[in-house]
Amino acid sequence: MSGYSPALSILTAVFEFAAAGLAFRSNGRKRILYPTGVLFLLLAGYQVAEVAVCARPQQLLFSQLAFFIITWLPPVGLWLTAQLISPRMKWLRAVSFIYCAAALALTIWIFIDPSCITKSVCQVVIASYGHSSLFHSVYGIFYQSGLALMVFTASAGMTLTADIIIRKHLANVQTGVLGFVLPSLLLRIIMSEPKGVLPSVMCHLALILALSLLALVLREGKCRGLPSP
Repeated sequence: MSGYSPALSILTAVFEFAAAGLAFRSNGRKRILYPTGVLFLLLAGYQVAEVAVCARPQQLLFSQLAFFIITWLPPVGLWLTAQLISPRMKWLRAVSFIYCAAALALTIWIFIDPSCITKSVCQVVIASYGHSSLFHSVYGIFYQSGLALMVFTASAGMTLTADIIIRKHLANVQTGVLGFVLPSLLLRIIMSEPKGVLPSVMCHLALILALSLLALVLREGKCRGLPSP
């Protein structure tokens, strides 16, 4: 560990855990609020896992746990988008199940293959991970394609629904994802030691996604008259 400070991760985790509690307790449609709450828990869980990683970087179990947590972000995000668009674009539910199956397969791979994640190094507020090239490629395709589908399906959903609340919710999903993915990729390009830092950079900048989803929760909480399933 080289000059790593856990303060950013801890503060971010506190905010995201609080947002999750608000989502689970808020009024509104639970089919929308519950997956949103799970997304908050995943984002907060990574921050906690990164603190553990950087407290004991030689303990690869913590690194595996960090990857396990963020693996489920795209499937849950797609499930949220499917719930927002429902009953239109019914195929999106099937896609979200496919991504859940892929996440389960990646989870098993992460924990049974010791070559998946080989090391972790922490500097300032960022953790970097060493991993096999095959895992890097497969994981990258899974993760980036899942986030891209969230953006494109949210955009499609906005054109298919006349419900102004749902359109604003979908805009929050799209804005939140783009708001952390694009800056993350830019930082990945310009950083002097970019190898293995992308998961950490993306999860720190995913605070933008959390803020956008918080706006969704607050708006949905005002929809007291809407029926819950």
